[in-house]
Amino acid sequence: MTDAFTVVQRMCERYQAAVNANDSKAYGALFAPDAIRVPPGAEPEHGPEAIAASEQKDYDVATWTITSRPLDALKIDGDWVYGLAEASVNTVAHSDGAEASFKVTKSWLIHHEGDEWLIKRHLWNTKVTDPEE
Repeated sequence: MTDAFTVVQRMCERYQAAVNANDSKAYGALFAPDAIRVPPGAEPEHGPEAIAASEQKDYDVATWTITSRPLDALKIDGDWVYGLAEASVNTVAHSDGAEASFKVTKSWLIHHEGDEWLIKRHLWNTKVTDPEE
């Protein structure tokens, strides 16, 4: 088995690539068929298709770019990894070019399925950042 930190590092890379491409299909492909994503203050989303559709709503209103890095990882067993990651996020609204920046801390339960690691559970918090920081 690949060590837990490497699993989270690779997920950060794949996650960042999908978001920076504003590609909801690639984003949905990060999730297991029975995945659940729980956005802050929203109802849980079930399955890659629903998760990708919700993500597309964000891309429809703004261009997203992120920088993601692993914070911690815990091997639960050979097929399960719990990971924490941090991302710095920037958005530019399509309507008026307004920019926003914030940080997120992501919690992932990642499962080895077939020949790839996929997200089973995804939760995060958001912290708005001051552009002067």
